[in-house]
Amino acid sequence: MKQSLSRSSSDKFIAGVCGGIARSFGIDAAIVRIIFVVLAIFGFSIGVIGYLAAWLLLPIDGGTSGFEDIRRAFSSNKGDNDLR
Repeated sequence: MKQSLSRSSSDKFIAGVCGGIARSFGIDAAIVRIIFVVLAIFGFSIGVIGYLAAWLLLPIDGGTSGFEDIRRAFSSNKGDNDLR
């Protein structure tokens, strides 16, 4: 059974995007990685921006997305914002 589209927490080199896409479509992760590398070399904007967009939007195995991780990392506590 195919799983929903998400990043992989176990089959990853950088952010788990290729491993998650491969798992969702039932193919080998190496094939997806090769496709992303070819797109990054020959069509820079498609490969790199597509990978970054997938990292930001796809949750990691039912967890949080990259965007939520960034937001959490840069958010500060309530008390830190009161600089008078």
